[in-house]
This record gives sequence, C-alpha cells and structure tokens, in this order.
Amino acid sequence: MCKEDYELLENNLIQTLHAKSILGKLVLAASQKALQEEYIPAFTPTIFLSEGDTLDSYGISASILSVPGHTKGSIAIDIAKKYLIVGDALMNMFYPTVSMLYHDRKTMLKSTKRIGQLGERTIFFGHGKPVKNRIWS
Repeated sequence: MCKEDYELLENNLIQTLHAKSILGKLVLAASQKALQEEYIPAFTPTIFLSEGDTLDSYGISASILSVPGHTKGSIAIDIAKKYLIVGDALMNMFYPTVSMLYHDRKTMLKSTKRIGQLGERTIFFGHGKPVKNRIWS
C-alpha cells in the first residue's frame, strides 16, 4: 500500500468520498454502510509502495504508478507494460468508467487521463471484469 492511505487502516471513512451521479451516490451509500459493518483485522504493513518502485526483487516485472484521486494514496501496478491493476482508480461494476467514488475528483481525472495515455494494457479493476485500456473520461 501507499503511505498516503495508511490512516485508512484504522478508519476507512477518514478520507471523505464523494460521488457525482445518482448511480455513484447509491454506490457511495452502499459502500459507506458496508465499511461501517466490515471488520478487517488490524495489521501493520511492512512495505509502502510509491511512484517508480518496482517489484523486480519479488520476481515480478512490475512498477508502481501513483494514481491518486479515489483516495490520496491510490496506486496502480504496471506489470510487464501489458497489464495494469488499478484497484478503484477505475471501476467496472456496471460498465467500465472512472471511479464513481472519489476523494478528489480533479486529481482522479488527471490520474485516469494518465492511465489512458499508457497505451495498450489490459486493465484489472478492484470491481469488475478486465478490459482493454482506452481514454478514460
């Protein structure tokens, strides 16, 4: 995880999330309810990842990209410049789109633009089936 999101381990609601669309607001309400009810056992991360870090020493040809906006510390993992794990920076719950939930919309849109400019990748979401990368708006 990124150090910017460390505070979320103790309180997942500490970074305010927003939604613009009606569907996004419904997802936000359901998410907030689930976050209040979910129990995640406490743990202390042993590794914090940030922009430019690689996973080469773990035997994986991958690098870390900072893609803030959904949360302050949202990151993506670019694997062999073929696959991109984006977590919730993008979503495919109902259809592939920028995240319906965001901490900072302007920053999120910069991050999603950056993802689109990476070119050919298969995008793996935190929610939904993978799709080919494209320009996200």
